[in-house]
Amino acid sequence: MVKVPYGAKLNREQRMAAAAVSGHAERLIQALGRDVDEQTVAELHAITRDPIVYGIELGNVLGRIEKTGWTHLQRLADAYRAAGADLEVADRQRLWVLRQPGIL
Repeated sequence: MVKVPYGAKLNREQRMAAAAVSGHAERLIQALGRDVDEQTVAELHAITRDPIVYGIELGNVLGRIEKTGWTHLQRLADAYRAAGADLEVADRQRLWVLRQPGIL
């Protein structure tokens, strides 16, 4: 893993997985109101099991929560943790999101 100012440098496959995971997690948890349980994690793992991808998404969500106070996003954070997010990557990504003026 290449260390960068943000969570981690993703390759093409990881970028595509991150987009798919974030969209699917938002649909499951935000739109459908699903709980973070084994079934939810299994559906996310059907897309990828890459802890770096989940770390990036966890950092994005935690940064948004901290920046905006949108605590309704906490269940998304819980899903990314349950899916095996790399916590070091998540923390770097969270800090990067907090420093970006236009990112919510």
